[in-house]
Amino acid sequence: MVAELWPGVPAAWSRYVQVPSSAAVDQPGTVHKWHLLDNSPDLEARGAEPAGTLLCVHGNPTWSYLWRTLAAAGSTAERPWRVIAVDQLDMGFSARTGTFRRLADRISDLGDLTDALGITGPVVTVGHDWGGIISLGWALAHRSQLTGVVLTNTAVHPAGFSLPPALKLALHPAVHGWGTKR
Repeated sequence: MVAELWPGVPAAWSRYVQVPSSAAVDQPGTVHKWHLLDNSPDLEARGAEPAGTLLCVHGNPTWSYLWRTLAAAGSTAERPWRVIAVDQLDMGFSARTGTFRRLADRISDLGDLTDALGITGPVVTVGHDWGGIISLGWALAHRSQLTGVVLTNTAVHPAGFSLPPALKLALHPAVHGWGTKR
């Protein structure tokens, strides 16, 4: 019997990583504590060499738990995949930075994490909502490692496009904090 941390998530998948930050918003020497789900203990137990890594980046208001069934499928596949599902900084169980992180900062954050984990490739990025945009930024910066991209519920639009009223409301400080931290 495998001990579960949450329904569908073996406790062995949950881990924390201390990651030095290169994001412009952070002071030099800043280190952030990231939480992620990583199915590699299952692969190691099977003695299975992964075909590659699925790097899963959630949107709002979700967290790494969103990817639990993908991680399970990657673990049990005939040709398994390592699945790393991150909790973005300021969300899920990752550190609360106390700073507003722009898209470029979040892309740097994800690159810092994959560097700290020693991920080299082949990598398929899997992004949901605005996690899709962050994963695309990571993909552009890591083209030599990239083998594919999966986007779900992700909008990509030209510069100058204004957000719909519902998304503007979701970004209002009174709503955003409640939806992402509580």
